[in-house]
Amino acid sequence: MKKTLLLLAVSLGVLGTPAKTLAHAMQTNYVFLEELEFQSFYSDGEPAKNAKVLVYAPNNPDQPWIVGKTDKQGRFSFLPDNSIPGQWEVEFEQEGHGDILTVPVSEKGVDIDKISQSKKKDIHYISLNPWQSLFITSGVGAIWFLALKKF
Repeated sequence: MKKTLLLLAVSLGVLGTPAKTLAHAMQTNYVFLEELEFQSFYSDGEPAKNAKVLVYAPNNPDQPWIVGKTDKQGRFSFLPDNSIPGQWEVEFEQEGHGDILTVPVSEKGVDIDKISQSKKKDIHYISLNPWQSLFITSGVGAIWFLALKKF
């Protein structure tokens, strides 16, 4: 009986911990008025408040051109520099969720019809602190040990 309760408690802990971190994915919409305005939100409709935003210019893809944050509605605006033509990348990140958009810019300005979601890297991952990782690993190990001991 004690083993069954331990197994149940460990199983609930292992299953419950990552559920919070995998709750939803991020999506970003955009519109061009005087500036390029983005709005990021999660699949449940909640805005990505205070998400980190990194804008990379094509002439220096390793160093952010702008670093900012979304507002309370998940919005962020900027105007790319037309004198730096090419594929600009705008990356939104928050608690392991994210979205990356590629923005084509020419001397004439932003080509709004060719903005696309970047496949360059996947930032949709589980963000766990070391204690959560240790707890999950211990739980899986305990389940495995108890399952083997039972047979």
